[in-house]
Amino acid sequence: MTLREAWTTRVRAEDYEAHMARIGQAEANAGLLRELFLAADLAPRARVLIAGAGPGQMFHYLPEDFFAAHRLTCSDVNPAFLQRLRTRCACETVIDDLENSQLAPGWDAIAVVLVLEHVDWRRAVQSLARLQPENLLLIVQRNPANVAAAVTPGRIPPGTMAVFAEEAPPHLIPLDELIAELAVHKFVLDRAESRSVQDGKAMVGLALRRQRG
Repeated sequence: MTLREAWTTRVRAEDYEAHMARIGQAEANAGLLRELFLAADLAPRARVLIAGAGPGQMFHYLPEDFFAAHRLTCSDVNPAFLQRLRTRCACETVIDDLENSQLAPGWDAIAVVLVLEHVDWRRAVQSLARLQPENLLLIVQRNPANVAAAVTPGRIPPGTMAVFAEEAPPHLIPLDELIAELAVHKFVLDRAESRSVQDGKAMVGLALRRQRG
C-alpha cells in the first residue's frame, strides 16, 4: 500500500476529518493558513490555489468569506474529496497531482497544507516551482526530537486512517532540507509561524516569496 493508493482508494473523508479534529491539527492548520494569507497581502482578484485541499475541512475554521475577494481553485487527486469540498466552498476544483501538476503557471499564491509528508516532496517542490507562484505558503508537521513517526506511536487513528499507522506511514521532512530545496528554486523564506498540537507536536507555517531573475 503506497501513500497515493491510501489517499485515493482507502481513506474516507469522515475518518480523516475526525482524526484531524481530535488531535487539534485541523484548527491549528486553518489558523496558520489564515495568518499566512493575511500577511501575503494579496490584491483583490488574486489567483489562489490550494493544492491537495482534500475534503476542505479547513473551511470549517475560516471565516465564510475569507477567499471571497480572490479567484480560488482547490486541487486534489481524490475526486470524492473534492465533491465533499464543493459543499463547503464556492470555488473551482480540479483533479491534479502535486508531484506532476498539469495546471497552468502564474499563481499569485499557492498553499499546501500537510501534503508534502504524503508525496515525493522534492518532486512536489519542482512541480510547484513550475507553477511560478508569487507566494508559496506551506504547512508541515514538526515532531519532538524523540518521535520520528508522523503518526504518534500508540495512537490509533479512527477507521480507515489507521492505514497511515500500519501500512503507509507518512514521512516527515526536515525543515532545513525543505527550505534549502525551495531556495534552489528561487523561493526565499519570508516568515515562519508555528502552533502547538497534541503529543508535543507543532504545525509549522512557512511563507516564501519567489525571486525574479
